[in-house]
Amino acid sequence: MELNSLNKNHEDILQKYISFVQKTVYQATEEFEAKKFLDFNKVLENIIDYTNAYGKFIETPNRRTELAYMTPNLILYSCVGFISGIRNEENNDLLDELSEELFETTVDFIGETTDILEDIRAKENIQKKILTNINKINEHNN
Repeated sequence: MELNSLNKNHEDILQKYISFVQKTVYQATEEFEAKKFLDFNKVLENIIDYTNAYGKFIETPNRRTELAYMTPNLILYSCVGFISGIRNEENNDLLDELSEELFETTVDFIGETTDILEDIRAKENIQKKILTNINKINEHNN
């Protein structure tokens, strides 16, 4: 599955996040036939396809930030909806536990993504300052 990511570090944590979500849904669907887990994977593939397509139109840093947070938010809400649809008295406690882990892991992932975005912005600002200084030097020399 191809992922549109900010950089290699983001790709790595995104892969880990998706694997965690898949593990969560697998645990939630153990008592059901295998088709339920495959159904969620299809939803997950659609989210990835959508965010990858959306990512092709990103041209500004603000839109890049939107894309970075779009993927985990869509995955989180889809997973919560999916889990709600299979909830029953027998699995209620398990699904509550899995949902709590899902929320915590998503918050951690978003925090890591925020750190990556801040690093990217800092590098871009340094590059702009360097280019500005080079332009000033070139103007002065002309």
